[in-house]
Amino acid sequence: LLASTKDGAAWVEKIGEGRTPERGVLLAERFSGSSAFAHAVAYSRAVEAIGRCNVPARAEALRVVFAELERMRYHMATITELAGSTSLAVGKSMSQELQEHLLRLAGEVCGHRYLYGLCIPGGLTWDPPAAALAALRSGLAGVAGEFATLERLFVHTSSFLDRIEEMGTLRPEVADLYGVVGPVARASGRTVDLRRSLPYGAYAEHPPQVPREIEGDGYARLRVYFAEIRASTALIESLLTTLPEGPVAAECPARPGSALTWAEAPAGGTFHWLRIDEAGRIRRWRIAPPGFRNWHAFHRALEGAAFQDFHIIMASFGLTVAESDR
Repeated sequence: LLASTKDGAAWVEKIGEGRTPERGVLLAERFSGSSAFAHAVAYSRAVEAIGRCNVPARAEALRVVFAELERMRYHMATITELAGSTSLAVGKSMSQELQEHLLRLAGEVCGHRYLYGLCIPGGLTWDPPAAALAALRSGLAGVAGEFATLERLFVHTSSFLDRIEEMGTLRPEVADLYGVVGPVARASGRTVDLRRSLPYGAYAEHPPQVPREIEGDGYARLRVYFAEIRASTALIESLLTTLPEGPVAAECPARPGSALTWAEAPAGGTFHWLRIDEAGRIRRWRIAPPGFRNWHAFHRALEGAAFQDFHIIMASFGLTVAESDR
């Protein structure tokens, strides 16, 4: 609720001041509910860097699994909005069904459809049993064909392509000028991805495939979303077959100091700067989300577009208002 109101992000940061680092996770997750796990990871990594904590290998691997599952669900939500914005009712319905399937998988494996309460400083609060992880593998394998079928239907529907091809084009030089991130950037020729350029956790040993398109229009962004879903599926499968044994959490004392850490959220790189005082409480906290950067470039994609195409272009950007309220 806080992050969806005016100046919500600033409120979250200020409310965090004076709290213990453990209590700050609750706010980090609710900064942007559609990418709660990514923000919890970035925040937890800041606490871990200050406290010089060593996160267990199993927790690091599972963090990547859950982050990629969140990425898939986030992109399916964006694809759903894009289909709805073009009045493609059947495509929207099919996309919603796949999005719901991913949400149910998350709920079954992690106990929460949006992965709340899972990531904490020092690791994770939950180690899914073998049966739950097996269900995740089989569930993703079962819908892989449905993802491919949906993509084929989209790219072979001329009325849909007429609405997104050469629509909302963000040229590569403009994307560079505004420093856009995430799938929006990768659809405009930029290949920046913190999972590869500044790898963290298990991404250092398991770098993902990063798709890239150059046209920068709505169709290019759609292709990137589907390509990232395929890459996330492959990465989860690889990690689940080589998952380390051991604990999923370690002690992480609240020491004084500051740290800047990051995570590649579904919409792009997010940075969390955190300072903890001598009393072991949050002194200052600053969040730099991907939506804040991409919103600044959004108006350039609208240039030359008709008014009725505004909501289509906005849907293709996958923007969230919560991340733009500073």
